[in-house]
Amino acid sequence: MKRLAALLTALLLGAGSAESWCVAVWYPSSDHAGGSAALEDNLDVIDIVYPFWFTPTGDGRILSQAGSSWQERTARWQEGGALVLPSVFSTLSGFLKEPEVSSHLAELLELAEENGFDGLDIDYEMFPLSTLEPFADFIERLADGLHARGLLLSVTVHAKTHDTDAPESARAQDWRRLAAAADIFNLMTYDWTNRTEPPGPVAPVSWVSEVVGYALSKAEPEKIFVGVPFYGYSWQRGRPPATTTNWEAAERMVSSFDLEPERDADSGELLIDLDVRGLARQTITMSDATTLEARLQALPRDLGGVAVWGLGGEDPLNWHVLREQRPASCDAERFRQ
Repeated sequence: MKRLAALLTALLLGAGSAESWCVAVWYPSSDHAGGSAALEDNLDVIDIVYPFWFTPTGDGRILSQAGSSWQERTARWQEGGALVLPSVFSTLSGFLKEPEVSSHLAELLELAEENGFDGLDIDYEMFPLSTLEPFADFIERLADGLHARGLLLSVTVHAKTHDTDAPESARAQDWRRLAAAADIFNLMTYDWTNRTEPPGPVAPVSWVSEVVGYALSKAEPEKIFVGVPFYGYSWQRGRPPATTTNWEAAERMVSSFDLEPERDADSGELLIDLDVRGLARQTITMSDATTLEARLQALPRDLGGVAVWGLGGEDPLNWHVLREQRPASCDAERFRQ
């Protein structure tokens, strides 16, 4: 009955039925202490967890930031029905040459296989354009190794709408080759306005739609996961740099000072202006459940799903929206090649 209801919801939204639609989350993806509880309280709707635990050194060795209880957490999430693909994060690219790259590949495969993970998520960012071919080669080799072991590969990429004048780090990612090798292709569709810029929306719907449209020209739709921000930014006196904030803090401010937020027409994000005597003026952009609902309704229903960044302090109604708006349950077996 739940699957039927989800499919009917998709039809009412004017889209075709989806065979599978999944919710992935990165953890931890904020400093808020409530991130762990948010994950474990919502495992009925969270299908994939990307623990942000590992990073390579400049020569490709893997360093762990997982802490002391990561095995127990992994087992608990898997017992709750989620796939666990640790996110390996790096902004260093020096290991994409021999012999370092072969050693790095061997360490990644050992990490995934010996610790009972379901695969890996590769989140390598800010690489120079000179790594375009070496990075694609590396991902293809990693995919072959993981698939030979029955494991999955997720690749997380910078958002872009084309390759002609996108930032160098985005142009350094060959979406066609990366998506062909990967089982899951995560688009970081957030920070259209980043903390170093004047106030603006984090993820305008029109921009996200352009990014998704470009991805659809490079990748199979069922592999594409659209990044969804659960966080916001606060600018002191309307000037950068901004600081990351969350719905909980913004809602407390609105209630304490009886503020009346506006809503950005494109992104659907709340616009909060704190102008109270005796306090520094703040400008805040924030996502809530209404924002999320509009974002989900704007997405093609045959995509793979969404990937959430910013667990902890989010609008608790976000999880209700995800349960109600997903057009189908997640079929994890379809990822396996």
